[in-house]
Amino acid sequence: MEKQTNKNDPFLVFVRRHESIVRFLFIGSINTLIDLSLYAIFANLLGIKPVIASIMSTGITLCFSFFMNHYFVFRSQKKKRHTALLFVSVTLFNVWIVQSLVITAVLHSFDSVAFFKDHLWTFNMFAKVCGVCVSLVLNYIGYRTIFKSKGINN
Repeated sequence: MEKQTNKNDPFLVFVRRHESIVRFLFIGSINTLIDLSLYAIFANLLGIKPVIASIMSTGITLCFSFFMNHYFVFRSQKKKRHTALLFVSVTLFNVWIVQSLVITAVLHSFDSVAFFKDHLWTFNMFAKVCGVCVSLVLNYIGYRTIFKSKGINN
């Protein structure tokens, strides 16, 4: 017997109603995986200072993120030229300024925690994840504004 798909399933209704958020979270997860992997290599394996490592990892991830947000997440009809500068501005502000401030605040606020003193790698990653969480919300708001076409409900 074949399983029937229920069009009124609350999960499916939510996904259809919030398509761009679902797509953003999917692509954002991939971006974050790339970003965190590069950050771990830079900060923990190569010994680069955490804020510099974060700037490097997010800078590299930026190109993939732009194309995926433009074409897949928001399915923008706007020209790339029009959206690229705004996207780069929002992203760099959120990941280079906001995220760097959060990383710095976390590193200074929790530097006396014994566990983190003994596990520098974990401490660096914890600070980065805190920064990612803050910038995630700000990025979505900014990207939605950039890519949304008038009259289209993303």
